[in-house]
Amino acid sequence: MTNAIQPLEVPEFSVEYTPTKIEIHDYENLERAVQAYSHRYSDIVVTDDTESEAKDIRAKLNKLSNALDDRRKEIKKQYNEPYDAFANDIKALQATLAESINPLDTALKELTVHQRERRQKHVEELIIEMAPNYEVSPDDIEIDSKWLNKSTSKKAVTEGVAAAMKLIKAKRDKLDTDILTIEKYAKVQKVEPAGWVDQLKQGQDVEYLMKAIDNEVEQQTARKREQEAKAAEEALHQESKGNAIVDTNTGEVVSKSVTLKIVATIPQMNLLKSFMDSNGIKYMRVGA
Repeated sequence: MTNAIQPLEVPEFSVEYTPTKIEIHDYENLERAVQAYSHRYSDIVVTDDTESEAKDIRAKLNKLSNALDDRRKEIKKQYNEPYDAFANDIKALQATLAESINPLDTALKELTVHQRERRQKHVEELIIEMAPNYEVSPDDIEIDSKWLNKSTSKKAVTEGVAAAMKLIKAKRDKLDTDILTIEKYAKVQKVEPAGWVDQLKQGQDVEYLMKAIDNEVEQQTARKREQEAKAAEEALHQESKGNAIVDTNTGEVVSKSVTLKIVATIPQMNLLKSFMDSNGIKYMRVGA
C-alpha cells in the first residue's frame, strides 16, 4: 500500500461567514397590533347565538397567526440558503473520500471475520489436543466467546480451556461417585436403582435421593402389610379349586395361577420385578 504510514491531513481552508442579523422593523407597533387583536376577542362568550360569530373571529385570528408564521418560514429559507450551499459542498467532498473509505471498511470487516475464524480453528484444534490429557471428550467443551477475541492471548486461551476441562472432569467424577453411592444404597434397600440413577443424572442430589428411597421403601412396606392383612382376611373364606382360588361367599375367582414366558432385557426384567414386588404379585422362577 502506497504511503500507508504517512499521516493524512485536511489542507488548510478558510470559510467566509458573516453572521446575519434578523431584525423586525417597527416591532413595537406590530406587537401592539397583535395584542390589541388578541385582547379584543379574549372575552368572547360562545353560545348557540354567538357560535357563527365566534367561528368567524377564530378564522380571522388564525389567518393573522398563519401570516406571521409564513413570513417566519420565508425568512428562515432565505437565512438557510448560504448554509445549505456550504453544507452541500462539504458533503460532496466527503462523498469523494467515501469512495476510498467504504471499500476499506468492507475489507477490514471481512478480515476481522477471517481472523476470528482462524482463532476459532486454533481453539478447536487446541481442545482436541488437550482433551486426552484431562480424560474428557472435545465435544463436551463449549467454546467461550472470550477465547476468540483478538485481545485474548494464547496463554489465556490455553488456561481457559484447561480450566473448562478440569471442571467437566470434576463434575463427571462426582457423578460417577454419586451413581455408585445410589446404586449401593438402592441395593441395600432392595429397590431397583435405574430410576434413581436417572434422576441423579438430571441434576438431583444424592442426599435427596437417599431420603426419597427411604420414603419409597416405607410406602412399599406399608402397602405390603396392607395387602398381607387383606389377603389374610380374604383367605378365611377362600378355597383352592384347580389352579384358581375362589371366594366361598360369592363364588368369584379372586386369583388364578398362570405360566408366562417373558422375553425382556435385564433392565426391563428388573423394572418388572420391582413392579410386582411393589404390588404384592407373587411369582417364581421356572427352569433355567
